[in-house]
Amino acid sequence: MKKDHAEYLTDEQIAADVAQLKKDIDAGKISEDEAERDAYFNDPANADEIDAMFARMELVEAMYKARHEAGLTQKEIADRLGTKQAYIAALERGRKNVTFSTLARYAAACGKKVAVTLL
Repeated sequence: MKKDHAEYLTDEQIAADVAQLKKDIDAGKISEDEAERDAYFNDPANADEIDAMFARMELVEAMYKARHEAGLTQKEIADRLGTKQAYIAALERGRKNVTFSTLARYAAACGKKVAVTLL
């Protein structure tokens, strides 16, 4: 499988980072920025926005996984969609809103189909 331009952490590296963060929090090493972020995430007034953010994160993670399962690079997907690699990178990072049409074409390029569930 081809590698993309970015480096990705392994599950073990992520677990180690999370464990270190927990140690830092338990030791009282939480910064003002982290406390502010935690206050934002714990404020019920932000619940809808946070839910939408997590839904976007799930979507872009699914797109990323589909591409990797297909063994394709961002450049190859971009070529199949008639766009640029930078646009695919922005989609996969959640920096661009993806239309249903683009999502369906992206999925097809990966040999997948889109299924929508309304909850």
